[in-house]
Amino acid sequence: MKRLYSISFLLILALSFGGCALLQPLQKSQIISVFHLIETAKYNEAKGVVDEMINNEESAEWARVWYARGLLSQTAYREGIKKNDKKLYELYPEQLYVAFDSYERAVELDKRGRLEKQLKPNYVLLVNDLQSLGEREFKAGKYPEALKAFEHALCITDLVDQSKDQDTALVYNAALAAYEGDNWAKAKEHLGRLHSIRYSVNVTHLFFNAQLNAGDTLAAQRALEEGIDFFEEDEILVLLLADLQVRLGEPDQAIGVLDAAIARSPENAVYHNTKGLIYQKNEAYQDAITAYEQAIALDPDDLMAFLNIATSYYNIGVEIEEGTLTMTNIYLVQREKEKSALALESAVEWLDKVYEKEPTDPEVRNRMYELYRVLRINEKVISLED
Repeated sequence: MKRLYSISFLLILALSFGGCALLQPLQKSQIISVFHLIETAKYNEAKGVVDEMINNEESAEWARVWYARGLLSQTAYREGIKKNDKKLYELYPEQLYVAFDSYERAVELDKRGRLEKQLKPNYVLLVNDLQSLGEREFKAGKYPEALKAFEHALCITDLVDQSKDQDTALVYNAALAAYEGDNWAKAKEHLGRLHSIRYSVNVTHLFFNAQLNAGDTLAAQRALEEGIDFFEEDEILVLLLADLQVRLGEPDQAIGVLDAAIARSPENAVYHNTKGLIYQKNEAYQDAITAYEQAIALDPDDLMAFLNIATSYYNIGVEIEEGTLTMTNIYLVQREKEKSALALESAVEWLDKVYEKEPTDPEVRNRMYELYRVLRINEKVISLED
Protein backbone atom coordinates (compact mmCIF):
# COMPACT_ATOMS: atom_id res chain seq x y z
CA MET A 1 0.00 0.00 0.00
CA LYS A 2 1.36 3.42 -0.92
CA ARG A 3 1.93 5.85 1.94
CA LEU A 4 -0.03 9.09 1.64
CA TYR A 5 1.60 12.42 2.49
CA SER A 6 -0.07 15.75 3.16
CA ILE A 7 0.08 18.50 0.55
CA SER A 8 2.27 20.64 2.85
CA PHE A 9 4.76 17.79 3.24
CA LEU A 10 4.90 17.21 -0.52
CA LEU A 11 5.53 20.91 -1.01
CA ILE A 12 8.42 20.82 1.45
CA LEU A 13 9.84 17.80 -0.39
CA ALA A 14 9.62 19.55 -3.74
CA LEU A 15 11.36 22.62 -2.41
CA SER A 16 13.94 20.50 -0.65
CA PHE A 17 14.96 18.68 -3.81
CA GLY A 18 15.35 22.06 -5.50
CA GLY A 19 18.15 22.93 -3.11
CA CYS A 20 19.80 19.51 -2.92
CA ALA A 21 21.29 19.12 -6.35
CA LEU A 22 24.70 18.29 -4.90
CA LEU A 23 23.46 15.87 -2.26
CA GLN A 24 24.19 12.19 -2.60
CA PRO A 25 21.22 9.78 -2.57
CA LEU A 26 21.81 8.87 1.08
CA GLN A 27 21.85 12.49 2.16
CA LYS A 28 18.74 13.21 0.09
CA SER A 29 16.92 10.45 1.87
CA GLN A 30 18.06 11.79 5.23
CA ILE A 31 16.77 15.27 4.41
CA ILE A 32 13.47 13.78 3.26
CA SER A 33 13.20 11.82 6.49
CA VAL A 34 13.81 14.95 8.57
CA PHE A 35 10.99 16.85 6.89
CA HIS A 36 8.70 13.83 7.23
CA LEU A 37 9.53 13.52 10.92
CA ILE A 38 8.78 17.20 11.43
CA GLU A 39 5.51 16.84 9.54
CA THR A 40 4.49 13.92 11.75
CA ALA A 41 5.58 15.72 14.95
CA LYS A 42 8.41 13.27 15.70
CA TYR A 43 10.68 16.07 16.75
CA ASN A 44 13.22 14.15 18.83
CA GLU A 45 13.84 11.72 15.99
CA ALA A 46 14.16 14.61 13.55
CA LYS A 47 16.64 16.28 15.89
CA GLY A 48 18.79 13.17 15.96
CA VAL A 49 18.99 13.02 12.18
CA VAL A 50 19.57 16.72 11.57
CA ASP A 51 22.17 17.03 14.34
CA GLU A 52 24.05 14.10 12.87
CA MET A 53 24.11 15.80 9.47
CA ILE A 54 25.28 19.10 10.96
CA ASN A 55 28.10 17.31 12.74
CA ASN A 56 29.17 15.80 9.43
CA GLU A 57 31.76 17.99 7.72
CA GLU A 58 30.31 17.47 4.24
CA SER A 59 26.58 17.72 4.92
CA ALA A 60 27.14 20.68 7.25
CA GLU A 61 27.82 22.72 4.11
CA TRP A 62 24.38 22.05 2.64
CA ALA A 63 21.83 24.83 2.96
CA ARG A 64 18.89 22.41 3.27
CA VAL A 65 20.35 20.80 6.36
CA TRP A 66 20.40 24.13 8.15
CA TYR A 67 16.98 25.02 6.84
CA ALA A 68 15.71 21.72 8.24
CA ARG A 69 17.17 22.48 11.67
CA GLY A 70 15.59 25.92 11.62
CA LEU A 71 12.21 24.52 10.63
CA LEU A 72 12.47 21.81 13.28
CA SER A 73 13.37 24.29 16.02
CA GLN A 74 10.61 26.69 15.07
CA THR A 75 7.88 24.09 14.56
CA ALA A 76 8.64 22.25 17.80
CA TYR A 77 8.79 25.52 19.70
CA ARG A 78 5.41 26.71 18.44
CA GLU A 79 3.75 23.40 19.24
CA GLY A 80 5.44 23.32 22.65
CA ILE A 81 4.14 26.78 23.53
CA LYS A 82 0.67 25.87 22.30
CA LYS A 83 0.59 22.67 24.37
CA ASN A 84 2.68 24.05 27.24
CA ASP A 85 5.14 21.22 26.65
CA LYS A 86 8.59 22.19 27.88
CA LYS A 87 10.22 19.25 26.14
CA LEU A 88 9.15 20.67 22.81
CA TYR A 89 9.95 24.35 23.29
CA GLU A 90 13.27 23.43 24.91
CA LEU A 91 14.27 20.87 22.31
CA TYR A 92 17.33 23.09 21.91
CA PRO A 93 18.66 25.67 24.37
CA GLU A 94 17.35 29.12 23.36
CA GLN A 95 15.36 27.42 20.66
CA LEU A 96 14.08 30.44 18.74
CA TYR A 97 17.62 31.72 18.35
CA VAL A 98 18.67 28.30 17.08
CA ALA A 99 15.92 28.61 14.47
CA PHE A 100 17.07 32.09 13.48
CA ASP A 101 20.76 31.18 13.33
CA SER A 102 19.95 28.06 11.32
CA TYR A 103 17.94 30.03 8.76
CA GLU A 104 20.75 32.58 8.54
CA ARG A 105 23.30 29.84 7.91
CA ALA A 106 21.01 28.29 5.31
CA VAL A 107 20.74 31.60 3.44
CA GLU A 108 24.50 32.03 3.61
CA LEU A 109 25.07 28.61 2.01
CA ASP A 110 22.24 29.03 -0.53
CA LYS A 111 24.33 30.64 -3.27
CA ARG A 112 21.46 30.62 -5.78
CA GLY A 113 19.05 32.38 -3.45
CA ARG A 114 16.35 29.72 -3.72
CA LEU A 115 15.50 29.79 -0.04
CA GLU A 116 14.93 33.53 0.30
CA LYS A 117 11.31 33.55 -0.83
CA GLN A 118 10.52 30.30 0.95
CA LEU A 119 11.78 31.64 4.26
CA LYS A 120 9.58 34.74 4.38
CA PRO A 121 6.56 33.03 6.00
CA ASN A 122 8.88 31.37 8.51
CA TYR A 123 10.44 34.71 9.35
CA VAL A 124 7.05 36.36 9.86
CA LEU A 125 6.09 33.64 12.36
CA LEU A 126 9.49 33.90 14.00
CA VAL A 127 9.02 37.65 14.55
CA ASN A 128 5.70 36.98 16.28
CA ASP A 129 7.24 34.25 18.45
CA LEU A 130 10.20 36.42 19.43
CA GLN A 131 7.94 39.33 20.28
CA SER A 132 5.81 37.10 22.51
CA LEU A 133 8.96 35.74 24.13
CA GLY A 134 10.20 39.26 24.74
CA GLU A 135 6.93 40.26 26.37
CA ARG A 136 7.05 37.25 28.70
CA GLU A 137 10.65 37.96 29.66
CA PHE A 138 9.84 41.63 30.26
CA LYS A 139 6.93 40.79 32.56
CA ALA A 140 9.23 38.45 34.46
CA GLY A 141 11.74 41.27 34.95
CA LYS A 142 14.32 39.61 32.70
CA TYR A 143 15.14 42.75 30.78
CA PRO A 144 18.36 41.68 29.00
CA GLU A 145 16.59 38.55 27.75
CA ALA A 146 13.60 40.63 26.64
CA LEU A 147 15.89 43.03 24.79
CA LYS A 148 17.57 40.14 23.01
CA ALA A 149 14.21 38.81 21.81
CA PHE A 150 12.95 42.19 20.63
CA GLU A 151 16.19 43.02 18.83
CA HIS A 152 16.18 39.70 17.01
CA ALA A 153 12.60 40.38 15.95
CA LEU A 154 13.68 43.79 14.64
CA CYS A 155 16.57 42.21 12.77
CA ILE A 156 14.23 39.77 11.08
CA THR A 157 11.76 42.48 10.04
CA ASP A 158 14.63 44.11 8.16
CA LEU A 159 15.40 40.82 6.44
CA VAL A 160 11.81 40.29 5.39
CA ASP A 161 11.33 43.75 3.90
CA GLN A 162 14.27 46.12 3.83
CA SER A 163 12.20 48.89 2.27
CA LYS A 164 9.67 48.94 5.09
CA ASP A 165 10.03 51.21 8.09
CA GLN A 166 10.66 49.29 11.27
CA ASP A 167 7.71 48.39 13.47
CA THR A 168 7.72 51.31 15.90
CA ALA A 169 5.86 49.32 18.56
CA LEU A 170 8.62 46.71 18.41
CA VAL A 171 11.31 49.40 18.60
CA TYR A 172 9.49 50.84 21.64
CA ASN A 173 9.46 47.43 23.32
CA ALA A 174 13.19 47.06 22.72
CA ALA A 175 13.75 50.57 24.07
CA LEU A 176 11.81 49.85 27.25
CA ALA A 177 13.63 46.57 27.82
CA ALA A 178 16.98 48.32 27.43
CA TYR A 179 15.87 51.19 29.67
CA GLU A 180 14.59 48.97 32.47
CA GLY A 181 17.75 46.88 32.24
CA ASP A 182 19.97 49.98 32.58
CA ASN A 183 21.49 49.28 29.17
CA TRP A 184 21.87 52.94 28.35
CA ALA A 185 23.70 52.48 25.06
CA LYS A 186 20.87 50.37 23.65
CA ALA A 187 18.22 52.55 25.28
CA LYS A 188 19.69 55.62 23.57
CA GLU A 189 19.82 53.78 20.25
CA HIS A 190 16.18 52.69 20.22
CA LEU A 191 14.71 55.72 21.98
CA GLY A 192 16.74 58.02 19.74
CA ARG A 193 15.23 56.38 16.67
CA LEU A 194 11.72 56.97 18.01
CA HIS A 195 12.53 60.49 19.21
CA SER A 196 13.74 61.44 15.74
CA ILE A 197 10.31 60.61 14.27
CA ARG A 198 8.50 62.46 17.09
CA TYR A 199 6.96 59.28 18.47
CA SER A 200 5.68 60.70 21.78
CA VAL A 201 6.47 63.05 24.66
CA ASN A 202 7.07 60.02 26.88
CA VAL A 203 9.73 58.69 24.49
CA THR A 204 11.52 62.04 24.50
CA HIS A 205 11.37 62.04 28.31
CA LEU A 206 12.89 58.55 28.47
CA PHE A 207 15.48 59.49 25.84
CA PHE A 208 16.47 62.45 28.00
CA ASN A 209 16.79 60.22 31.07
CA ALA A 210 18.84 57.67 29.14
CA GLN A 211 21.25 60.38 27.98
CA LEU A 212 21.61 61.63 31.55
CA ASN A 213 22.24 58.15 32.90
CA ALA A 214 24.84 57.64 30.19
CA GLY A 215 26.58 60.78 31.42
CA ASP A 216 25.91 62.91 28.33
CA THR A 217 24.34 66.08 29.73
CA LEU A 218 24.62 68.05 26.50
CA ALA A 219 22.79 65.35 24.53
CA ALA A 220 20.14 65.20 27.27
CA GLN A 221 19.61 68.95 27.02
CA ARG A 222 19.43 68.77 23.24
CA ALA A 223 16.79 66.02 23.44
CA LEU A 224 14.58 68.24 25.59
CA GLU A 225 15.07 71.28 23.37
CA GLU A 226 14.12 69.23 20.31
CA GLY A 227 11.15 67.73 22.15
CA ILE A 228 9.86 71.17 23.13
CA ASP A 229 10.02 72.13 19.47
CA PHE A 230 8.43 68.85 18.32
CA PHE A 231 5.54 68.89 20.77
CA GLU A 232 4.67 72.59 20.90
CA GLU A 233 6.07 73.60 24.26
CA ASP A 234 4.96 70.50 26.15
CA GLU A 235 4.77 71.42 29.84
CA ILE A 236 6.61 68.35 31.13
CA LEU A 237 9.55 68.86 28.77
CA VAL A 238 9.75 72.58 29.58
CA LEU A 239 9.87 71.85 33.32
CA LEU A 240 12.47 69.12 32.81
CA LEU A 241 14.69 71.50 30.85
CA ALA A 242 14.32 74.24 33.47
CA ASP A 243 15.16 71.74 36.22
CA LEU A 244 18.21 70.53 34.29
CA GLN A 245 19.48 74.10 33.94
CA VAL A 246 19.08 74.64 37.68
CA ARG A 247 20.96 71.42 38.44
CA LEU A 248 23.73 72.56 36.11
CA GLY A 249 24.02 75.76 38.14
CA GLU A 250 22.48 77.92 35.40
CA PRO A 251 19.36 79.47 37.00
CA ASP A 252 19.29 82.38 34.55
CA GLN A 253 19.02 79.95 31.64
CA ALA A 254 16.25 78.13 33.49
CA ILE A 255 14.34 81.39 33.90
CA GLY A 256 14.88 82.05 30.20
CA VAL A 257 13.35 78.66 29.33
CA LEU A 258 10.31 79.46 31.46
CA ASP A 259 9.96 82.99 30.09
CA ALA A 260 9.92 81.58 26.55
CA ALA A 261 7.23 79.10 27.58
CA ILE A 262 5.20 81.86 29.29
CA ALA A 263 5.37 83.95 26.13
CA ARG A 264 3.62 81.11 24.29
CA SER A 265 1.33 80.02 27.14
CA PRO A 266 0.86 83.03 29.44
CA GLU A 267 -2.13 81.40 31.14
CA ASN A 268 -0.04 78.51 32.49
CA ALA A 269 0.29 79.09 36.25
CA VAL A 270 2.81 76.26 36.61
CA TYR A 271 5.46 78.17 34.69
CA HIS A 272 5.09 81.24 36.95
CA ASN A 273 5.14 79.05 40.03
CA THR A 274 8.30 77.29 38.87
CA LYS A 275 9.96 80.65 38.28
CA GLY A 276 9.10 81.54 41.86
CA LEU A 277 10.69 78.34 43.14
CA ILE A 278 13.90 79.02 41.21
CA TYR A 279 14.10 82.61 42.44
CA GLN A 280 13.38 81.50 46.00
CA LYS A 281 16.05 78.79 45.83
CA ASN A 282 18.55 81.44 44.76
CA GLU A 283 17.42 83.85 47.50
CA ALA A 284 15.95 86.36 45.03
CA TYR A 285 12.92 86.65 47.27
CA GLN A 286 11.27 89.73 45.79
CA ASP A 287 11.41 88.23 42.29
CA ALA A 288 10.02 85.01 43.75
CA ILE A 289 7.10 86.90 45.32
CA THR A 290 6.29 88.57 41.99
CA ALA A 291 6.29 85.21 40.20
CA TYR A 292 4.10 83.58 42.87
CA GLU A 293 1.61 86.46 42.70
CA GLN A 294 1.33 85.94 38.95
CA ALA A 295 0.74 82.23 39.55
CA ILE A 296 -1.99 82.96 42.11
CA ALA A 297 -3.70 85.35 39.70
CA LEU A 298 -4.05 82.40 37.33
CA ASP A 299 -4.71 79.75 39.98
CA PRO A 300 -6.21 81.24 43.17
CA ASP A 301 -6.56 77.80 44.77
CA ASP A 302 -2.83 77.08 44.80
CA LEU A 303 -2.28 77.37 48.56
CA MET A 304 1.36 76.38 48.27
CA ALA A 305 2.00 79.56 46.27
CA PHE A 306 0.50 81.57 49.16
CA LEU A 307 2.78 79.75 51.61
CA ASN A 308 5.80 80.32 49.39
CA ILE A 309 5.07 84.05 49.39
CA ALA A 310 4.79 83.97 53.19
CA THR A 311 8.09 82.08 53.38
CA SER A 312 9.78 84.57 51.04
CA TYR A 313 8.63 87.52 53.13
CA TYR A 314 9.83 85.77 56.27
CA ASN A 315 13.24 85.18 54.68
CA ILE A 316 13.42 88.84 53.63
CA GLY A 317 12.70 89.88 57.21
CA VAL A 318 15.33 87.54 58.64
CA GLU A 319 17.87 88.65 56.03
CA ILE A 320 17.34 92.31 56.91
CA GLU A 321 17.53 91.57 60.63
CA GLU A 322 20.81 89.71 60.20
CA GLY A 323 22.20 92.65 58.24
CA THR A 324 21.76 94.93 61.24
CA LEU A 325 24.18 92.88 63.33
CA THR A 326 27.18 94.53 61.68
CA MET A 327 25.75 98.08 61.75
CA THR A 328 26.93 100.71 64.25
CA ASN A 329 24.60 103.57 63.29
CA ILE A 330 21.56 103.38 65.58
CA TYR A 331 19.36 105.28 63.12
CA LEU A 332 20.16 102.87 60.29
CA VAL A 333 19.62 99.90 62.56
CA GLN A 334 16.19 101.19 63.57
CA ARG A 335 15.22 101.83 59.97
CA GLU A 336 16.26 98.33 58.91
CA LYS A 337 14.41 96.77 61.83
CA GLU A 338 11.26 98.55 60.68
CA LYS A 339 11.74 97.07 57.21
CA SER A 340 12.22 93.66 58.74
CA ALA A 341 9.05 94.04 60.81
CA LEU A 342 7.08 95.00 57.70
CA ALA A 343 8.35 91.95 55.85
CA LEU A 344 7.39 89.69 58.75
CA GLU A 345 3.96 91.31 58.91
CA SER A 346 3.53 90.55 55.21
CA ALA A 347 4.53 86.95 55.90
CA VAL A 348 1.80 86.71 58.55
CA GLU A 349 -0.72 88.36 56.22
CA TRP A 350 -0.16 85.78 53.48
CA LEU A 351 -0.07 82.97 55.98
CA ASP A 352 -3.39 84.06 57.47
CA LYS A 353 -4.95 83.97 54.00
CA VAL A 354 -4.23 80.25 53.91
CA TYR A 355 -5.36 79.74 57.51
CA GLU A 356 -8.73 81.32 56.75
CA LYS A 357 -9.36 78.77 54.01
CA GLU A 358 -9.17 75.98 56.63
CA PRO A 359 -7.08 73.63 54.49
CA THR A 360 -7.10 69.91 55.22
CA ASP A 361 -4.08 68.91 53.15
CA PRO A 362 -1.41 67.60 55.58
CA GLU A 363 1.49 69.14 53.67
CA VAL A 364 -0.15 72.57 53.66
CA ARG A 365 -1.00 72.35 57.37
CA ASN A 366 2.55 71.28 58.25
CA ARG A 367 3.99 74.22 56.34
CA MET A 368 1.58 76.58 58.12
CA TYR A 369 2.49 75.12 61.49
CA GLU A 370 6.22 75.61 60.93
CA LEU A 371 5.80 79.19 59.73
CA TYR A 372 3.53 80.19 62.60
CA ARG A 373 5.98 78.57 65.00
CA VAL A 374 9.03 80.52 63.74
CA LEU A 375 6.91 83.69 63.69
CA ARG A 376 5.93 82.93 67.31
CA ILE A 377 2.19 83.19 66.75
CA ASN A 378 1.42 80.63 69.39
CA GLU A 379 -2.39 80.60 69.26
CA LYS A 380 -2.26 79.54 65.60
CA VAL A 381 0.40 76.95 66.41
CA ILE A 382 -1.83 75.46 69.10
CA SER A 383 -4.88 75.43 66.83
CA LEU A 384 -2.94 73.55 64.15
CA GLU A 385 -1.83 70.96 66.68
CA ASP A 386 -5.43 69.84 67.22
